[in-house]
Amino acid sequence: MRFVLGLVLVSAAHASVFDTYGFGARAAAMANAHAAAANDYTAVYYNPAALTVRKVPHVGTGLNLIVPRLSIDRDATTAAAPSDQLPTTNVGVNLGLLFPLGGLIRDRFALGVGLYLPTIQVTRVDALPPTTPHFHRYDALTDKLILAIAGGFELHETVSVGAGMQVLGNLTGDATVELDLLNQRFARKELEVDVHADLALTAGVLVRPWPELRLGFSFRDELALGYELVTDVTIRDVGQLVAEVEGISGYTPQQFTWAVAYDPTPALMLTADLVWARWSRSPDPSARFRVTLDGEDIGLDEIDARSAPVDLGAVDTVEPRLGAEWRPTAAVALRGGYGLRPTPLPAQTGETNYADSDAHQLGAGVGYSFADPLAMHRTPITLDLTAQVTILSERRARKADPTDSVGDYSTGGPIWHATLTFRHDF
Repeated sequence: MRFVLGLVLVSAAHASVFDTYGFGARAAAMANAHAAAANDYTAVYYNPAALTVRKVPHVGTGLNLIVPRLSIDRDATTAAAPSDQLPTTNVGVNLGLLFPLGGLIRDRFALGVGLYLPTIQVTRVDALPPTTPHFHRYDALTDKLILAIAGGFELHETVSVGAGMQVLGNLTGDATVELDLLNQRFARKELEVDVHADLALTAGVLVRPWPELRLGFSFRDELALGYELVTDVTIRDVGQLVAEVEGISGYTPQQFTWAVAYDPTPALMLTADLVWARWSRSPDPSARFRVTLDGEDIGLDEIDARSAPVDLGAVDTVEPRLGAEWRPTAAVALRGGYGLRPTPLPAQTGETNYADSDAHQLGAGVGYSFADPLAMHRTPITLDLTAQVTILSERRARKADPTDSVGDYSTGGPIWHATLTFRHDF
């Protein structure tokens, strides 16, 4: 039980599904250009300072369907070549809460919570060999639970600040086994797994110099899921085998976002974000193994075999995002957006096969507000529906070694995303 619980909790460290596809249908429709446009619980992720925009308690829940259709097309295939691993379809549920506090700080301080829970594959921790062709930024991305908590404070009617955290976990475990080969049985079996929680900072500022203009800045610290497992096997009359594995399963870079939202008319909002993602700080993504065999009982010298580290060679990226929202009536909102996600990874000319390319993201959505059909609440319910596609440009990988087992290949394709969100003020 401790082992299963450990895997579930540790996977909460990987929060990129919000950054890649969006938190909530409204943000997804505007291609994540939301650091100055957020006006509900989604601010807990995009910009905690914007939690102060809405002055009443607010709740929302939604459903996300993410269908990757990426491909790795090899020029030739050999029996010795490793198989490709492609991202899989998943369905996730998201939930958000926003609570303005009363008392002496009425309407000036608010708390927010955001949660994403996958349903098909609740959690997955990957440690793929660097030679296996796979999409580094998208593989297992949707298979992680996400939790974000933040608070915002209105210093002045024109200035708000906010701060929060995303929950991280580091997994450490030990397995001790004693094997009796003569009697073909385990004389001892012990397993212990622990999760050490860490916190990743999020912070933001929102400035409203005029009612129709909002300027935002947000910071999200890097997220790194660390794991370390040690297996100690004592084989009677043979020796002792110790296997250690450690590494990073999921990584989201440190990000700085500058944003603006402008309302040229009461019915139209234009928004833009510029995100500096510090991918150059990316750690070695491969699992590191260290195997030690002490065969003193049978006269063998100690054997120590370790895997070599991998240099990802990633560089920082700058991502522009643009969005618009038009309200032809008080009940209807039409939205659209475009974002560019440049690849941080170099061309895969060597032994590694971390497939990736520049991605173009397009979103379109509609929002509709209607009265509660059960007449339980006076305030209306808002239904948001969004369709989004992320298109990875075709990119060639030409190997410097003509005898490389994988050989030359092309990567690319679309990732389809549909999301439905219900939001409601209390």
